[in-house]
Amino acid sequence: METGKIRIDMGFPKPSAEYSGLKAITEPMGLVYGPISSRRLGLSLGVNLLGDKKICSYDCSYCELGPTENRMNELKQSEFFPTVAQIGESLRVKLREVTQESIALNNITISGNGEPTLHPEFDQCVDAILAARSDLVPEVPVVILTNGAHCDSRRVVQSLNLLNERIVKVDAGGDLVLKQFNRPLIRANVSKLTAGIRKLDNVIVQSLFVKGAYDNTKNEVLEEWMETIGIIKPKLVQIYTIARIPAESGIIKADEDTLYTIESRLKRKLQIDCAVYP
Repeated sequence: METGKIRIDMGFPKPSAEYSGLKAITEPMGLVYGPISSRRLGLSLGVNLLGDKKICSYDCSYCELGPTENRMNELKQSEFFPTVAQIGESLRVKLREVTQESIALNNITISGNGEPTLHPEFDQCVDAILAARSDLVPEVPVVILTNGAHCDSRRVVQSLNLLNERIVKVDAGGDLVLKQFNRPLIRANVSKLTAGIRKLDNVIVQSLFVKGAYDNTKNEVLEEWMETIGIIKPKLVQIYTIARIPAESGIIKADEDTLYTIESRLKRKLQIDCAVYP
């Protein structure tokens, strides 16, 4: 059926058969994982603030970690999360190993099983991570991947701005696409998200495009998205598509020509730097 010109399969979510067998993807990450080679970040050591379950304020249709099952009203309970001390010590242990093995990291990335800013002591986690970095690998930048949905918190914004880079997900430029594509579990709209993201310094926007049951590559959807990017004014927009099999069936990787066309349109309209990762 057609709703707001975005095609929706009302039978979603449907786990794909291919996804069900991918234990390496569906099993949760440890507190510190890697180093792993990333398309966008190079050789990165990951820091997961969220423990052994996916914890997120979005339920994105394409998420390789599967559906979000947490209830937002439960997340203020600290027992859901690893402690600041556990995170800091785990990172120090791993950084010592990396140093002893003479591995040249491109960055330390705060990411993991969902949305890192949901940790109730996020600011203290950032302090612990930065302290470990400064003590052991002072030359390595610390980056975060976030959905930007919690930038209405001054404490979150202040901590994000302490990091070397802030990479924020912006897949949708309109509320309908946001609701259908990212499926926020909190009260969120594009205007509120944009206002929060604008509080961040030198932000990088990361936008994922797919086709199929959910398609955010259509002309009217792209026009909304470009308008939102123009309001945010990021220093860079990373344009990419799924690299792994998503948890839901019917989602198709956007082809390389589509991604480069989006890049060309954005550059022509807003003169913003872009990078494409097919």
